[in-house]
Parts: sequence; C-alpha cells; structure tokens
Amino acid sequence: MNILAPFSDQDEILSLINAGAKELYCGVIDQQWEKQYGYVSSINLRHDKIANLNSFEELEESVKQAHAKSAKVFLTLNAHYYSEKQLPIVMKQAGKALDLGVDSLIVADSALIPELRKEFDADVSLSTGNPVFNNSALDFFKQLGVSRVVFPRHLSLKEIEELSKHAKKIGLATEGFVLNVLCPHIDGLCTFQHLVEKNISFVPAGPLACRMPFKATAISSRPEESKRVSENHVQLWENTLLRDCGLCAVREFRKFGIDTVKIAGRAHSLEKKISDVEATKKAINLASTKNAEQFKEVCKGIYFDLFHNSCDYIHCYYAGAGLE
Repeated sequence: MNILAPFSDQDEILSLINAGAKELYCGVIDQQWEKQYGYVSSINLRHDKIANLNSFEELEESVKQAHAKSAKVFLTLNAHYYSEKQLPIVMKQAGKALDLGVDSLIVADSALIPELRKEFDADVSLSTGNPVFNNSALDFFKQLGVSRVVFPRHLSLKEIEELSKHAKKIGLATEGFVLNVLCPHIDGLCTFQHLVEKNISFVPAGPLACRMPFKATAISSRPEESKRVSENHVQLWENTLLRDCGLCAVREFRKFGIDTVKIAGRAHSLEKKISDVEATKKAINLASTKNAEQFKEVCKGIYFDLFHNSCDYIHCYYAGAGLE
C-alpha cells in the first residue's frame, strides 16, 4: 500500500520520501495562468499561492528528485470544468508536465479526460472532484480512459468495499483518503471557493465558506430535543478540517485491496506534511500485526500524537472502522 502525499515546494520532496511517501502530488499555477485567471479561477481547485508550485521549472526539479528516489509525481488539473478559452492552456500545461516526466494527471473534468488520452496517451487518475458513487460510474470512467480512482470522502466502508471489488475486477487502481480536510459536502458537487490566507501554512477553518459560523434551524415535526441535536451537529462542521482522520480504516483498506492511501493538505507546512506521512506509515506497518480492536486503539494513540487531541466522531472519516 502506497502513501500519496501533497507537496507545494520542490524542497519538500526528499523529506516526504524519506518519511515514507512513494507517491507525491502537487498543483502548478504559473505566470500565464495567474495573469489571465488569477488564483480565484484556479486550474487545480486550490485558490492560494502557498498550495501551488509557481512554475514548471519547479515541477521539473521536483520530478527529477522524486524519480531519483523511485517515487512518482502526480499533477492536479482537477477543476470541475474549464471554459473553451481555458482548455487549450490546460492541454498545453498537461503536455508540458508529461514531457517533464510527470507520472499521472489527476483530473475531474469528464470532457478533459478523453482529450488527454487522445492527445498524449496520458495516465489519468480521477479526482474526487468527480465522485464515483456506484459500479456503473466505475465502468464509465474506465471506458473514458481513467486508470485510477480516489473514493469520495463521504462513503462508508461498506460502500468502499463494494466499489473496490468492482474496481479490481475491471482493472482500476484505487485510493482512499486517510488524513485531513474531511468535507461536510460532496466534493464533486461543491462550488465553494477554497481560499486560504497566504501567510498561513496550516489551513485555518475560518476563511472557507463551508466552515463559516452560522446558525442552523431545523424545521420538522420531530420533538424539540431531536431538532436541537440536529442543529448542533450541523454547526460542529465549523470545527472540522484541522484534525480530520481516517487512519483506523487502513486495516480494512488492506483487506479491500486498496492500492494507495491519500493525505490531503497541499497548503500545510512541511513539518505537518512529514508528521502526516510518518503517522500514516506507522498505521500501515501495524495494520497487519493487530486485530481490529487493537489496531483501533493504536490509531487513537497515533491520532493523539499527531493532533494533541483525542479522536472523536465528528473528525472521523470512517466511524465504523475497527468494528468486527
């Protein structure tokens, strides 16, 4: 099982590989894109400078360093869609990245995938920005030319298990999220801007629209106490994003045959990224040596070391993990 880790600076490559990452992913917003569209209309769903490389020269150096250590590099071109004017630029950047040795392109736009396959015979990974909900979706994207899918964050372990079986049957590689940025919505249906203050290296909850403080009112014929519970649960999302975790599902992921576990957080500091990779590697190494209950307790310890808080339901990707 590989670890796919984020990076946003060429100087992060070796540290992340040494920590245990075998695959790395990034985004690039170069001068041409910044001049024409800025960061608000990002080419890769990250609308802040600290989450992106600034040039293809940086990408080239990153690929060289990674390949020297037998690690792979994935480039994100995963906006939900591109305009007719943007598409030629996206295709040009994709070609440039592949010429530099990028191993795979992470893509969301269904219209872009066949163009990349036709023009470059590119290896394409399907972003969670275009979510798969069932086996028919897996069949569709396989026919479209995708070689790998990352499962949406909101799926249950049972749903991931069933999708994994079918993906393996039709020859699709699979990924599952294990750390950070648990979204209260479905990625592929989200149109919020993911803006982050440029001087902050660990993504804060405040600036993101889906985490802004708000009051929720339940309109229902259910008892008042039941409605209050629902209202409070909705508002709990304000406190997510900073310490979300799904490491306790790694044991199940191994059983399902999932190829790669993915860590979110391109805008995080290098220190945070290294800690995430080390924690994930530890969980993977221990997953085959512990029973379900033992492994869940181990992951609670890893979580506390990582976030200095006890794990809880609202920050858990897969609340049913470890229950056999």
